[in-house]
Amino acid sequence: MKKVLIAEDDAFILDIATTKLTQKGFIVEKTADGNSVVPMLLELQPDILLLDLLLPNKHGFEILMDIRAHAELATLPVIVFSNETGLDIEEKAALYNAHYFFKALTGTGELVAKIEELLQ
Repeated sequence: MKKVLIAEDDAFILDIATTKLTQKGFIVEKTADGNSVVPMLLELQPDILLLDLLLPNKHGFEILMDIRAHAELATLPVIVFSNETGLDIEEKAALYNAHYFFKALTGTGELVAKIEELLQ
């Protein structure tokens, strides 16, 4: 089974994503704290990260920089999953080698399909 780490502080969005991914057979780990993302990645070694940008204690782009600086995490697929707005958000996510950008309220079916595609 493939393992997903979700870094999201919105309980509603986290619950929906967790439920849908679990139904599809993924093992789901979660955190709502930006400071815990990299340590959890190193410990749990998930196959993919769903990353909100607006997390307590550390912004998602700082987390992406930390991830790409670790040799063990440099190629980890990351999907930025956020409602942060701005003209350059998607471009900035791509700059940090995020594999895809979704608005957090995007349909979960589309999100799961993209995760399955990235992990094949």
